[in-house]
Order: sequence, then C-alpha cells, then structure tokens
Amino acid sequence: MICTYDADGIKRTAKSLHPSVPEVEYLIGWQTGDNDCAIPEELKRPDFKIFPHATKGLSKNRNYLLSKATAPILLVSDDDVDYTVPQLKSVIDTFEANPDYDIIAFRYNSAFCGKNYPDSSFNLWNPPKGYYVSSIEIGIRNGNYLSSLKFNKYFGCGSGTFIAGEEDIFLNDCKKLNLRAIYFPHTICTHNAGETTSERNQYNPCYIQTKGAVFIYIHPLSWPLRMLAHAVREKNIPRYNYIANWIKGAFKALRLQVKSN
Repeated sequence: MICTYDADGIKRTAKSLHPSVPEVEYLIGWQTGDNDCAIPEELKRPDFKIFPHATKGLSKNRNYLLSKATAPILLVSDDDVDYTVPQLKSVIDTFEANPDYDIIAFRYNSAFCGKNYPDSSFNLWNPPKGYYVSSIEIGIRNGNYLSSLKFNKYFGCGSGTFIAGEEDIFLNDCKKLNLRAIYFPHTICTHNAGETTSERNQYNPCYIQTKGAVFIYIHPLSWPLRMLAHAVREKNIPRYNYIANWIKGAFKALRLQVKSN
C-alpha cells in the first residue's frame, strides 16, 4: 500500500524498485494535490492499481488504501521505498509460517537509518528498551477488524495537526483490539531517500508537541512522569523548552479530543 502526494510523488514512486512478483500487487494511493500529471509509463503495469483522490494527509491516504485492499496480507509503504523479489517473498512466507499473528513488524535497510534492531523475535506489545516501529516495517493480516481499525487523521505528514506519530497510534489501537503482534528480524525493503520524518525533526518544536500528543494518547495516566524522564535525558535543547512543547502538544490533543477514527 504505497502512499504518495502530488506530481513529484507519483514520479518518485515510478523511480522506486517494484519487482514483478506473482503473489504481489501494488496499490498506490495518489493524493493528486493541485498539479495535474500523467501517470508515468513505469507504473502502467497490470500489477499496479493507482487510486487518485483529493484527500490530504498521510493517514487519510493510508486509510483510503485500507478501504481498497483485498489481499490477505497488507504491507504499509511509501513512495521512496525499494523492494527485491526475495524481500517481498519473505513477507509472504513469514505470515504463512505464523498464522496466529495479525500484525508483523520487520526491518529495513538504509544508509541514513540509525535504528538498532534486535536480532531475535519478540512480542510487539512487550518490546525491548529503545525499540520503535517505522511505518514501512508494518505488515497486516487482512481481517474483519480492519473495518474498525484506521490510521488516526490527526497524526502524520500533511495532517495539519501533528507531523508524525501515526504508526505509534495505529499500533496502540491494534493493541486495544487485542490483535496479536510480533517482530521478526527480516529485512524487507530499502529506504535510502534520507532520514525519516522523526529523525529529521526530532528537535523541532512541532515534533516535540507530537510526542506529547502521542504519549497522552498511549499513556493517559503516566505521561507526565514519562515526559519528565525524557526531559532529564535530553541534552540537545533546553529542558524547559522541551517540557513546554511536550505539554503544549498533550493539551492540544486533549482540546481536539483526539481519539480513534
């Protein structure tokens, strides 16, 4: 499920590597924006399905694709991700070998990624310290629960509210639905287009506000203590600014009554 935006996005999608695999179909949610653009020739293949639409925001785009997806396994993706045949087959094989799991998180290659991945599998609802999930690592088994499971429209690039955090909120909602989730140390793609949104913006006030919103959503009772613990460890910006922005984001989420959508 590839999300992209505007003319540059669909061209970027065409330049990424999408090998032909008999078991794989590529769904492209194309938020066309204000610029008209022809579909690139590289995407005029029978295994591509392109859905132009006029919504804005990454989470709305992901939800649009969720409504269109019919395959038994869904893989979250973006327009600057490269795949190989063995990597895509490994996603299918892992789901088929683990029929008891609804959500499987993988890992990706990147020259820019500073993530340290565990070498062994674990229950995703009880992760080791320091581990976090990136959206392009998330595989979803299609099921009836998808009718009540959505990416939160207030979070993610282009939402106009919080610039990131959509995968954290999504996985928390999966946990609330008692879905079974696991991590496997299988590399399923390459993302060399640069740092992720979180890595680029980790000291941006808007991103710190997003952390506040995410934490009050996921940890409604303990978020103040968690905020203080993070502030104590933070060395790169003034502690007061860090706490002030975190609280601003938390109360913004409260005012908006941010909840599952």
